[in-house]
Amino acid sequence: MRVWKRVLPIVVLFVALRLMMLATFPADNLTLYGDYVYYYELAATSERGYLPFIHYWSEYPPVFPFLSVCVYQLARVFGEGYHVYVYLMGLLMLAVNAGNLVLFLRLARRLRGDEAAERLGWVYSVLFVPLIYTWWNFDALTVFSLLLALELLLSGHERWSAVAMGVGALVKLVPLLAFPAVVRTRPWRRWLACGLIAVAVIGAGVAPLLVAGGPMALASFRSPAAWSSWQTVWALVDGNLRTGLLVAAKAHFDPAVATTPVGNPARIPEWVRLVAFGLLYAGVFWKASLREGPHRLVAFVALTFVLFFLWSKGWSPQWQALLFPLLLLALPLRRSVLFILVLSFVNLAEWPVLLSRGLNQWLWVTVPLRTGLFALLGVELWRHVKEAKPANMAGHGITPRGGGTPSEGEGAHE
Repeated sequence: MRVWKRVLPIVVLFVALRLMMLATFPADNLTLYGDYVYYYELAATSERGYLPFIHYWSEYPPVFPFLSVCVYQLARVFGEGYHVYVYLMGLLMLAVNAGNLVLFLRLARRLRGDEAAERLGWVYSVLFVPLIYTWWNFDALTVFSLLLALELLLSGHERWSAVAMGVGALVKLVPLLAFPAVVRTRPWRRWLACGLIAVAVIGAGVAPLLVAGGPMALASFRSPAAWSSWQTVWALVDGNLRTGLLVAAKAHFDPAVATTPVGNPARIPEWVRLVAFGLLYAGVFWKASLREGPHRLVAFVALTFVLFFLWSKGWSPQWQALLFPLLLLALPLRRSVLFILVLSFVNLAEWPVLLSRGLNQWLWVTVPLRTGLFALLGVELWRHVKEAKPANMAGHGITPRGGGTPSEGEGAHE
């Protein structure tokens, strides 16, 4: 209880800052470079009785599209208009982000001890990227699913962790990237049970939509495989100097649009990239040493995300929100903050500074910079995963859970 009294100011100020922004910024300004307008336009079709996956296809898994419809219908109760939708959706994302902060603090305390958790909490609370994406998209839900799955896994609730991964996959697929850590650290019967639970949760969400929506639901689930490359080195190779464009709301009523690629086709066959990165990840998976402490498991999950980003044919800047809490938990503080700041500046320069002004040719600068940073980050995370024993445990600021006294040498983590 004493520990949570110490971190309570972090949570209070975290929430207060966002509430003040929501209260004082006009809705159009707050969401200027985000996707809320797009979400609103699709949700507004529910006035005519249209629902995602049933009457029109969706590029997102089902949780958020239906949640957006619910928020839109609730906004009609308080008064119609985009600004009401923004305020209600913003409040919802604020609540989810507050949950993300609490989960992050729990994980930090488990991995680093009380005092280090407090420091990390202050750092996480002032990061710009999680703040701005509160008003730009819904990835706070994805972060919540991932952090909840990790917290449940590290606290010994493996099956509930699998449920969180399954629900997270119905928000976006990426929370499933935590599952290899379960396979690597649990006996096969236990990780198989977790896998079956996650699949059952996903199936429970997908099957009714396939039955009710038929072609629209099928087009929705097939659409990600049809996307062309964007904002990655693979996109540069393909000649696709574009963003991950969202199609107009009315185009969602044509299932053929869902599986029609936008942009140039891949010059490097996707199976080649899949085999290359599959072999690389297999080596990482086989050589990783994760049993010495939970911090290694988190570092392994962070490394999995970095390799996924390097493999992926597309890049969305909101994915940073998934990576940053993992970096703060897995790496020494100064190093993690350095990576976070540089990645933030590069990605914000890309969007919204350059791409929103039509300066797409600058992708030839920002994309290689980001890719190089991810490569360096992968090497750094691998160093923390591969070693049988950390060279200096105290240098990482790790203390037993509940230990309020920093171990000797913790200052190296500052």
